[in-house]
Amino acid sequence: MRGAFAVEIAVPYSSLAVNYDAAMGLPFFLRTRDFFERLVRRYGIHFRSAADVGCGTGLFARHLIETRDIPVVAVDLSAPMLQVAARNCYGTNVVLLHQDLRSLRLPHPVDLVTANFDTLNHLLRRDELRSAVRKVFENLNPGGHFIFDVVTNCLGIGPTLRYVRRFGRRRAQVTQAVRLDPLRNLLSIEVSIKSPATMRPTIERHVERVYSPSEVGEALFAAGFTIRGIHDASTLAPTRDCSPRMVVVARKNK
Repeated sequence: MRGAFAVEIAVPYSSLAVNYDAAMGLPFFLRTRDFFERLVRRYGIHFRSAADVGCGTGLFARHLIETRDIPVVAVDLSAPMLQVAARNCYGTNVVLLHQDLRSLRLPHPVDLVTANFDTLNHLLRRDELRSAVRKVFENLNPGGHFIFDVVTNCLGIGPTLRYVRRFGRRRAQVTQAVRLDPLRNLLSIEVSIKSPATMRPTIERHVERVYSPSEVGEALFAAGFTIRGIHDASTLAPTRDCSPRMVVVARKNK
């Protein structure tokens, strides 16, 4: 019975949210920001309004509004993450919305939608991916762009392999262990959060789905998008092969 109290199981992002930026959010944001700016320049993308879906703690939404001074909407399904986003976006005019991407309904159409750090991988079925992409299309102005990243089925791990990353900080240590079920294309992600303030570590269990490039392409084409570019998320080099994570630039035709 003693082992039953060794850890505490928590709802995804309920405990991770407050540690997210220091553990993984800030380093990923910095790389995402730099790659985004390079892609915007490369494709000559101009926008006067934007929405960041799956916004997490709001760092990217804050970047958009501070660098462009345009209307920005930040959308997420996790209430704890939105609470952190409210603090990160304090003093700006970022509009925070608690919505499901599959039923996205922005206050107004926008010129740009972004989805970073596995947002689309949280959709566990292909029909959910198609629904979400279609909703993004519906909320874009004609000629608007959709820029997103996605983890693919070329991730390179299997059911017998355990991919572990540790993120340390003064107040807490976050460990992320990832396994792939190749038959169902599902990632099982166990996040352990250890803090001096608690007697035992907190465990959150997340599930994501990896998608093939063809599945992503089919969802985009079915919605009416034109793909302008596909890039390796590690190097931003254009890719025709399957990268473990890719960044896609798509446009809604005028």
